Amino acid sequence: MSANPATPQGMLNRLRGSIVFPDHSSLNITSDFLAQEGISVAPEGNVTDMIETLTGRVGSPAAKQNVNVTINLNRAQALANEFFKQIKKNTYIGQMRIISDSPVQDDRTILNCFIMTQPEQALNGTQARWNIVIAGYEIVNSDMWSLS
Repeated sequence: MSANPATPQGMLNRLRGSIVFPDHSSLNITSDFLAQEGISVAPEGNVTDMIETLTGRVGSPAAKQNVNVTINLNRAQALANEFFKQIKKNTYIGQMRIISDSPVQDDRTILNCFIMTQPEQALNGTQARWNIVIAGYEIVNSDMWSLS
């Protein structure tokens, strides 16, 4: 089988990436509230561990995967201050739905989310980025939950 140079390569939409917080709609994020760095999703660890046996390996799928999401907000807009107020009030924000910049990728649901960091700020009029990290977990290997 040879490669086909006419295969469409797709397209990314810089304005599509966004985050929805079902329990905190005042924190919902669309592209117009983001600094140039946008949103970064960083899963941690394996979705399956391989356990050595004497003559082979046994797969042990994980039920969840920890995820850290870095959100680079534009601190010149009020949404950054909404997150600052949320940090002061309660860092737990519940569920988060991430919408990709790729129209062919499914949304990702991150559960049990907490705001983990409060960013450093340069108050000299030269830095618009206000980056926070939100940590939670994502269900993986969902077939495992069907115990029938």
